[in-house]
Amino acid sequence: MYDESAHPTNRCWIQMDSLSFPDDVESLKRHLVGLLSENLEWLTSKAKFFLPDLDLIPVDETPDPTQKVFLLLSKLEAHGSSTWRTFIDCVCMEHIMPLHLETMLLSVWGIDSEFPKEIRYFCEDALPKSQLLHSGLKQSSSEIGSSPRRKRSRQQQLESVRRYEKLLRTLLLQRYGSTHVRTTMPQQGRPFSFSQTYVDLVVHRSKVTWLKENPEKPQGDALSEPLEAEDGTNLKVQDLFKGQSGAGTKVTVLLGKPGAGKSMLMHRICQKWANGELGQFSQVFLFEFRQLNLVKQELTLSQLLFELYLSPEDERDAIFQHLQENAHRVLLVFDGLDEFLHPWSSRGSCVEDSLDPTLPLPVTTLFSSLCSGSLLPGCWVVTTSRPGKIPDFLLETATSVFEVWGFNGLQIEKYVSNFFHGLTFQDIALNQLRDNTQLLSLCSVPALCCIICICLYHLLLQGSTINFPSTVTQVYMQMLHVFISRKQGTSEDKGTWLSKYSQALLGLGEIALEGLNAKQIVFYPGKIPERVVAFAATHNLLASFRVKTGIQQQTTCYAFVHLSLQEFFAALYLMGSPNVDEAKLCDHFFLKSKWPLRTEAKTELMDRFHTFLSGLSSQTCQSFLSQLSQQDEAWVGTKQVAIRQVLQNLAGRSLTGPKIIELCHCVGETQDTELVKQAGGHFPLSLDFHNFPLNYTDLAALTSLINHAPVPMHLDFSGCSLEPHCLDALAGCKKIESLRVRSRKCRDAFAEALSRTLPTMGNLKKLELTGNNITVRGIGHLTQAFTDCLQLEEINLQDNRLNDPSCLKIIEILHKVQRLQKIDLSRNAVSDLTILALAKEAVSYPKVTTLEIRQAQITILFFVSSKKALEMPRSQNVKKNEPPEKVMIQARKLTFRLQKCNLAVHHAKEIAEMLKHRPYLEEVDLSGNRLGDEGCRELAETLPDLQIAKQFNISDNGLSEYGVYRLLTSANACKNVVELDVSLKNKTAILRFAGDQEEKDQAQPRATASNTQLSKDSPELPSPSARVIRLRHCGFQARDLEKLCPELGICSHLDLSNNHLGNKGIEKLTRLLPDLRSLQFLTLNENRASMKAVFYLASTFSDLEWIHEVDISLGRQQSIHLRCIGRASEQSTSGQWAKQKTQQDAHFPRSFCLRECQMDPQNLEKLLQILKTCQKPLEIKFSHVTMSDQSIEMLRDHLPQLHNLSLLQLSQTTLSLNSVFLLAGAISLCEQIRKVEVRSQKYACLYFTPGKRKGVSCGLIGCCISPVNMEQLCRTLRQCKDLSHLDLSGNLLGDEGLRYLLEHLPQMNLSGSLNLSHNGISQEGALHFIIALSTCRQAHEVSLSLDPEQKILIQFSEHQEPRKTLRLTRFNLQPEHIAKLDTLGEQVPKLTDLILANNTVSLRGLQLLLSLVRLPSGILRISVEEPWVTKASVTTLLEASVQASGNIIRINISRQQSLLHIEETFSQQTENPAVTTFRLAQCDLGASQTFPYRLIQYDLGASQIFPYRLIQCDPGASQTFIFRQVVEKCLRLQELSWSEVHLCDTSAQLLQTLLLSLPELKKLRLTAIVVSPVGVYQVASGLSCCNTVEELDLSKNEFSVEDTRVLMGALEGKCQLRSLNLSSLKLDDQTLSELAQRLQRMSLLQRLDLSNSGLSSVSCSYLSDALRGATNLEDLNLSHNKIEDAGVQYLSAILPTLLQLRKIDLSWNGISPAGGRRLAEALALCVQVEELHLGANTMGDMMAIRLAQNLPHHLKVLYLCSNQIGIEGTLSLGQALARCQWIEEISLAENIFAEGILPLSEGLLKLRKINLTSCKINDQMTKPLASSLILCHELEEILLAWNSLGNEGASELAHVLPQMNQLKKLESLEGNQIGSLGAQLLAKGLARGLGIQVICLWKNPVPKDTAQLLQGQDPRLNFS
Repeated sequence: MYDESAHPTNRCWIQMDSLSFPDDVESLKRHLVGLLSENLEWLTSKAKFFLPDLDLIPVDETPDPTQKVFLLLSKLEAHGSSTWRTFIDCVCMEHIMPLHLETMLLSVWGIDSEFPKEIRYFCEDALPKSQLLHSGLKQSSSEIGSSPRRKRSRQQQLESVRRYEKLLRTLLLQRYGSTHVRTTMPQQGRPFSFSQTYVDLVVHRSKVTWLKENPEKPQGDALSEPLEAEDGTNLKVQDLFKGQSGAGTKVTVLLGKPGAGKSMLMHRICQKWANGELGQFSQVFLFEFRQLNLVKQELTLSQLLFELYLSPEDERDAIFQHLQENAHRVLLVFDGLDEFLHPWSSRGSCVEDSLDPTLPLPVTTLFSSLCSGSLLPGCWVVTTSRPGKIPDFLLETATSVFEVWGFNGLQIEKYVSNFFHGLTFQDIALNQLRDNTQLLSLCSVPALCCIICICLYHLLLQGSTINFPSTVTQVYMQMLHVFISRKQGTSEDKGTWLSKYSQALLGLGEIALEGLNAKQIVFYPGKIPERVVAFAATHNLLASFRVKTGIQQQTTCYAFVHLSLQEFFAALYLMGSPNVDEAKLCDHFFLKSKWPLRTEAKTELMDRFHTFLSGLSSQTCQSFLSQLSQQDEAWVGTKQVAIRQVLQNLAGRSLTGPKIIELCHCVGETQDTELVKQAGGHFPLSLDFHNFPLNYTDLAALTSLINHAPVPMHLDFSGCSLEPHCLDALAGCKKIESLRVRSRKCRDAFAEALSRTLPTMGNLKKLELTGNNITVRGIGHLTQAFTDCLQLEEINLQDNRLNDPSCLKIIEILHKVQRLQKIDLSRNAVSDLTILALAKEAVSYPKVTTLEIRQAQITILFFVSSKKALEMPRSQNVKKNEPPEKVMIQARKLTFRLQKCNLAVHHAKEIAEMLKHRPYLEEVDLSGNRLGDEGCRELAETLPDLQIAKQFNISDNGLSEYGVYRLLTSANACKNVVELDVSLKNKTAILRFAGDQEEKDQAQPRATASNTQLSKDSPELPSPSARVIRLRHCGFQARDLEKLCPELGICSHLDLSNNHLGNKGIEKLTRLLPDLRSLQFLTLNENRASMKAVFYLASTFSDLEWIHEVDISLGRQQSIHLRCIGRASEQSTSGQWAKQKTQQDAHFPRSFCLRECQMDPQNLEKLLQILKTCQKPLEIKFSHVTMSDQSIEMLRDHLPQLHNLSLLQLSQTTLSLNSVFLLAGAISLCEQIRKVEVRSQKYACLYFTPGKRKGVSCGLIGCCISPVNMEQLCRTLRQCKDLSHLDLSGNLLGDEGLRYLLEHLPQMNLSGSLNLSHNGISQEGALHFIIALSTCRQAHEVSLSLDPEQKILIQFSEHQEPRKTLRLTRFNLQPEHIAKLDTLGEQVPKLTDLILANNTVSLRGLQLLLSLVRLPSGILRISVEEPWVTKASVTTLLEASVQASGNIIRINISRQQSLLHIEETFSQQTENPAVTTFRLAQCDLGASQTFPYRLIQYDLGASQIFPYRLIQCDPGASQTFIFRQVVEKCLRLQELSWSEVHLCDTSAQLLQTLLLSLPELKKLRLTAIVVSPVGVYQVASGLSCCNTVEELDLSKNEFSVEDTRVLMGALEGKCQLRSLNLSSLKLDDQTLSELAQRLQRMSLLQRLDLSNSGLSSVSCSYLSDALRGATNLEDLNLSHNKIEDAGVQYLSAILPTLLQLRKIDLSWNGISPAGGRRLAEALALCVQVEELHLGANTMGDMMAIRLAQNLPHHLKVLYLCSNQIGIEGTLSLGQALARCQWIEEISLAENIFAEGILPLSEGLLKLRKINLTSCKINDQMTKPLASSLILCHELEEILLAWNSLGNEGASELAHVLPQMNQLKKLESLEGNQIGSLGAQLLAKGLARGLGIQVICLWKNPVPKDTAQLLQGQDPRLNFS
């Protein structure tokens, strides 16, 4: 309530109780002093006015303000009674004060009417009126003397206010009646009065913040707000105005669904006030927004109140002033905010500053200003709205929010009882509702309840048989029948009045629809036809009323009695009007969300519209609609089917929660059983409903559809308002498997209602009541219900208001819920004692498998017996003689976690005793408590008596160094402890256990953070049986080691990081290492080590051969890692595993790595002297180590003495150029060096070989070598006599350095390659590089490429004078540059290939090049790749080609590659001119006629091969010359290859001419060409004459069937043909039949390719007949066809006859296992087959087994990918392949053999490539695979993409990589599960595999930073 004492003027009123008599002047003066003390400035100005000569010095010197007021009042009173009375009058008029105080002041010192005019002038209106009327403003002294106006006396003002208040009460009583009057019996035909039937609604308080959230967004955070903001109890009318304090404006928002009773509640407020029940308000105003819609002009606040509502009889200004002064007692009610149709002002326009109340404003601004306090500040504003229709400004100004729910069950009965009060059939009406649950659910909406009561009243009054409708639509239809029949006075049937009033009803419906579309709910008389108005008004369907639309403006308007009735008539019009077709009807149907967007304007007035449309689509409404529309039922049925079809389509979509509810209502309204089943069947598995209110009808509609769902459903109600009685709708639903409710509004009453429903939900398995307000009372009801829900598997009661008794009560009933698997009691108020009680109960109850308590989190898991559980493996601790019941208890191990539960030392003993009663434990976690050393000791001593499978965690329990010793001792006493991890700094103390023996055998190595650094260089991981002890941050010093080491005797992994051992401690530890017989790993990070420690460790490393790796870093974060091998296997229980690891480690050299330190020559020499004595192969690595030139020289000089050195690596070490040359010079100093690689003066690596090297490689990449350094470089390199490869890329040689190097190149004896890429060499300098081809006899290829690649490479050959190749790329070769190449043939006499790619060579440049470059003799191949080749015509390219100097023997054109390739021959003897003349004459190339024929088709009958004849034509003189040139130049052409070229008719004619003149043509390839049908005929004509062709390729052409037949005709007479490729040609059966005839005469044919040619099984019959005589056939490709099993049968018959067959490809042919079996039998007879391609069929294991029985002995390639081969087939093939000594490639990709792997044999010595992509290979299968691959010595490529390889599999591969000397590509490990560790291991293996070119690791879970680091170290690793 409003606190009146907060206002200063009201403090006087509080003290007025002490005045006993009005003449108590002194007491009254004290009150006057208190009033004026707040405005001393005003009093001083008044005193100066009345007393001009007043001396204010004494007043100013007085410090107390109260004393100042007393002095001034005394002087005023002493001046005279007239002055004093005038002053009192000014006080009363200019100050706001309680009325009683003002009355007493005037009565004691009454006003003198005789005071002077100027005094009255001052006291009347010294301030402007607008400021005087505002209660917060004071009068300033500057305004004294303004024009005054006499005020009325306060008594008269109050009298006017009282009269106006009486008028308001009278008006409201006339409208809504009195609450104290009841009529005993209603008059017949009249509804009951409002006061008689009213029943209090269900109203709940909500949160103000709820309005500000996005309605569509789950409000998880809102649920954690204080409980006081979420009171869920039912409220009375008086409660709406309680709980709001402060002096500001109070804005109350009531939200509710349409018909929920919001307007009725507002009328009830007005009624109660009119009866004097709301005494805190003096005036109440009620406005309806649907009437405010009609107000067009701007109004002042006074006009809104007095013109639009009720005008006072007199003194309007005085009354308005009183309203402003007492705004806290004014209540303004605005009903139907959602019905306001005008746009609201933006949020920014709603300011908080005061507005002048006399300013005219729009209605929107008036309302927003009232809410914000800008007008009438302090008043009360109440507004109602549907949810989701709140303007933005109201979200900020609302001070309270309530939800109107309508009626619950009790209120429905009360309303019906009130409605039928005094009637004889009252009980009948109540029983009718009680017996009809659907009808009762509809009555929860007050509007529907009223309608139902009216209809019941009419039916009972008429004595009719009650057959009441069950849907909302039918209720409205019944209401319509009642309204019309009641006016008729007789109970006419529907057919009678429907026929009579059909046009009027449809007219009313049309008006309703137009209004909804135009957002209009109030209609003017001119807008509605008179006949419709008369009908609707007569039958109470329209209400007429006078509306004030402005000042002195009134009009009569009409509106439907309720908005839902307007929607009903609109739907009725759409369904019944002949003017509306099905398409228009469906356009009007939509699902209305309960929470529409605030910007949505299309459907603002439509809430039940879609419901009515759905209801009218019911079959029961068909007769009604037929009579209404005057159409037959078939016409109506069409519309009804259209609506039901829309609903069916919507049911298949993904809908939000509100729309799902709306869909359920609509489907239920149709009463279509099939539609209900279909809609229920389309529901998703989980239905989520978030943040919108749901009532009983909603859940009832939802349940009706869920009952038809195919599988049990999951329901989730989060943040939804649910009344307790709503849950009754879920009773008996068997299709709910999971129910989740999360809302603070759900309290004990909700839990009680739910407890009644739960036992009826027979399939409910999971119940979540989280984030509610359920207390112990509600839990009492729920626990009782749980005992009746035997099927429950999970109970979640998180975040409620449970206390200790509640939780204990739940635990007590656990054994009664037999199938319970989990219970969650987190975030409830539970004490420590209850936690221990829960723990004790969990330990004692055998079915509990997990107890997890962490602060507020409490979770309990249970064991549920099943057949699978009964077959659980027997634990290692279970005796054979123990009964099954005990075995089962042992198998159900308990996970026991009490984390951060504030447990102290005295709890430890209790917990220990507790655990002894349940010794079979999965895990014990007591971290985060206060156990201390004694508590931890007490628990640790119980470990030998417990059987813990995983870990025992007592971290963060205040453990000290003393406690660490005790814990270590306890760990040693427990045999199954595998790891102890203690860190005092990190408060860690964890013991891990081995678990069951079965788990041991299947355990995978564990990668931990402590050995991450070591894992970079080592594939070794901890053994499953190893004991790991980590004692980090424990403060141990050197003196503590003697005490520690006896406890570490069986330790295999020891981590003493972050202690204080120092050099002395490390030295002592190295002496103790031999005693640690089980040690495998030692970690000493952060122990204050220096170089002394490095020498100690290096000495130990050299002396003890079983120390395999030492990794030391002395940087800011010191790290020391040692790894040992060779001893753990002797004592390990899993010895076989360790032995295998040891054997694999033997292939790796020992490694000594030193990082992040400064290495001077003395220390380096000392270190190298120590490492010289190291036995076995050794790797030395320095990383981030600072070395001077002297140190590098020292290192180089010691290399020959390190006899066992295999690798020396310097990474991230800055090297000077002198150091680089020193390292390069090592290749001549040490003969064991086989490769030196230096990169960017930061990385250097020297590889050594144990035997005699065969050549040495030197790479100095990116070392900033300039021309100045060339002399030193060449001098260094000349000393090496067996230099094979030299890489100087990325340096600064420039042209000068290049020339120097080329001069000295012959002296270097290079035999491999020279790489000078990226050296800043210009084009002119690069061209000089060509000299190397002539000066170096062994140089056989020079590749030059400028920017951006800038690749310069020379390849050398061991032959003395090899063929020379020159490759120029990305040069800017202009004609002047090309002209310099004229002497190229003389400079490089052995030049055979000239390749020019992307050198900007133009067509003219090409012609110039061809004409200039010539050889004395031999063959020259010139290739040009330029973009313009793609666009140039064939004729143009041939015209350029004829410029070649020699005789052209080959022309190759490829548009895809932009390539023109010309091969020409040069002979010392010129051909006889007579022969040339004779050849030209054969072509008949006269001066005017080059090709004097054209093709004209004519019919020669079916037997003609080429059905065309040649007619003479004139090609033109220019073409004749070109043709003659081409033919003359190409007379000796042997090969013509054109690919992807466009043959115009001219080019085709040229080709025809050319083919007719090539007697030596052997190879013709025309692939993927574009040619017209005429061109095809011309090509065919030329081809028909080429009988010398031996190889013909017409593949990849898209010819029509007719064109293909023409070409097949041209094959006649091709007896010399040896290779025919017709791949991708369209060969139908007829064409293939013709082809078969030609093939029979090709006896020399060796290769036939008909892949992707559309061959069918019928085609195979023709083909098999044709191939019976192809005795020379070696290669047959029929892949990508559809020959299937029938075609295989034909082929199987002839394959054994093809004795020379070497290769067959039948991939992608749809061959089944039966066909595969026949094929395998036939292939068994093909003993010469070398390549077998049968992939992408479905031949399965049987074919593989059959094929394996008779694999050809000469088989080289076997492709069986995607053939559904399983483990049996794989094993059979593996055994068979052992006999194939020549096998080179195997592909078994995409087959299924998850449990086995191809067992490769030692016999596969020739295997080069194996493809096992997508074969489900896992880590366990990798070991046998790697063991087999290592035996394939020639293996070059392995593909293992898209398998399940992890880090362990990568480790196995990394082990074998260095031993696979020929391996070039582990190209595809894509799509596996290799992580960071696996990638590091592969990088290590790759470092030793120098021949490997790339390892692809795409799409593996390798962190990006790790990938970048590894790829930077070795670019051969590809992660992108």
